[in-house]
Amino acid sequence: MSLSDHLRYLRAMQGGPHIADVAHGANVDNVAAVTVAEKQYRPLEDEDLLNKLAAYYGRPLEEFHWHNARSRKQFTFFINGAMGSETAVSLTLRHGVTLTGTVEDWDLACVALRTADGRLLVVQRHAIIDWSV
Repeated sequence: MSLSDHLRYLRAMQGGPHIADVAHGANVDNVAAVTVAEKQYRPLEDEDLLNKLAAYYGRPLEEFHWHNARSRKQFTFFINGAMGSETAVSLTLRHGVTLTGTVEDWDLACVALRTADGRLLVVQRHAIIDWSV
């Protein structure tokens, strides 16, 4: 799961405070920087912002670095390539379950995965925390 998806998840788990309240609580002067961090498809390069957001959410900085290394852009490239080559993939979900199959389709919101037993599973992208072949 990308850092942007992880940030939105963490904010939702706190009851969905306004983004300005998150910025204030994290001691970030630029509210737009927090907004961009939640929406961008590429890794966040602002180490100070990463530190402040990790502290605000009470999470280890290493967790944020782990998610930051799994950008939405990287996942899109991976999933599109797997679909084109009909390569089986493994998708690990937030709650620890790993699903394996071939990609039938995908978009910005979900991935359609065909399992070995023929089932078609539609998985929300924000639930996928890791992926591999």
